[in-house]
Amino acid sequence: MSRYPWSVIVRALVFFLPLLVLYLFSRWSALQAAGQAHRGDGALGIAVLLGAMTLLMLLGFCVDFVVQLARRRTFNWLMDGLLIALLMTPFGWFACNWFGGRDYGVCQIPMALFGRVLEGLGL
Repeated sequence: MSRYPWSVIVRALVFFLPLLVLYLFSRWSALQAAGQAHRGDGALGIAVLLGAMTLLMLLGFCVDFVVQLARRRTFNWLMDGLLIALLMTPFGWFACNWFGGRDYGVCQIPMALFGRVLEGLGL
C-alpha cells in the first residue's frame, strides 16, 4: 500500500491531461485550418507530436513500473501496468491490421478497444 493515496490519481492525471490538451489543440487547429489549401500540414505535426508524447509516456511509465514494483507499492504498479496497456493499444491495433490477424483472439481485444476510442472521438 502506498503512503501517498493520491499517487494513483496523479498517475492518471499525468496520463490523461497531456492527451486531453493535445486533443483540444487538434480540434482548435482543425477549425483554424479549415479554409487553408494545405490543411494536412497541421495534422501531420499533431500526429508526430502525439507519437512523441506516446513514446515518452511509455518510457516514463515503464521506468516507474519497475521502480514501484521494486518498492512493492501494489496500487502504483497496477496503475502503471494499466496505463502501459492503454499506451500499447494503438500499437497492437496497427500490428493486427498490418499482419492480418483479425481472426485471432489476441487481436480482437485491441482492435475492438481502439475502434471504440476512434468512434468515440468521431475520427
